[in-house]
Amino acid sequence: MSFYQLLLTSVAFNVTANILLKKGVLAAGGISGQKSHLLSEIIKVASNPLILIGLSLYGLSFLIWLRVLTFNDLSRSYPIFATIVFLMTTLGSLIFLKENISLFRIVGMIIMLAGIYIVARS
Repeated sequence: MSFYQLLLTSVAFNVTANILLKKGVLAAGGISGQKSHLLSEIIKVASNPLILIGLSLYGLSFLIWLRVLTFNDLSRSYPIFATIVFLMTTLGSLIFLKENISLFRIVGMIIMLAGIYIVARS
């Protein structure tokens, strides 16, 4: 696979993992942080199928990321990866989680796209 194919595969797994983790933690009732409930909440969240699939996808994303780093500069790969993950996670949050995306955030994303274009071209 080419640099961009590997990078985009890692991104896709990472973004999907984030969305599944969010859906899973909400479905399990979340983690309040209260000491008296912490262990039971963690067990409940950790046994949720969406969390388990999300963690597996994170693992696959990580392994593919290591392959990307084997043959490419970190200073080029990471800015592209981080920007695409941010953009795709925001889009996925809008579509799958029905989160609101402000106009200010959209403007910031457009600026990020301009930056990723410059980094990817160099």
